[in-house]
Amino acid sequence: MKRIAMPVGVSIVLIFVLCMLITFTTGCTTAKKDAYWKSQIGIAKYDDVVAQLGPPAVKETLSDKSVVAKWVRATQATVGYDLWTEELIMKFSPSGILTQSSLHEY
Repeated sequence: MKRIAMPVGVSIVLIFVLCMLITFTTGCTTAKKDAYWKSQIGIAKYDDVVAQLGPPAVKETLSDKSVVAKWVRATQATVGYDLWTEELIMKFSPSGILTQSSLHEY
C-alpha cells in the first residue's frame, strides 16, 4: 500500500487549528467552573468543597477565623514544563460557608 504524505503547509494549519480548539475548549471549561463556584457562594461548605476537590494546596486561617484556601491544578507536557495552570482561590466564613471564589488560569 502506498502512503500519501500531506504537504507541510497543510500539516501546520491542522496543528494550529487543533491547538486553537484545545485553547478555546479549556477557556470555556474554566468559565463554566468559575460560574459554578460563584453560584455556590453562601451555599457550599468548606468540608463539601474539600470532598469534591480534595485538600487545598494552601490553607490559611485569618485573624477573624475565616479561611482562605487555594487549589492548584496544572497540566504538564512530556518535556516537563506546564502547559497551563489553574488556581481556584476560595474564602470561607468562620462557620465554613463559601463567601468568595475566584478562578485564574495561566
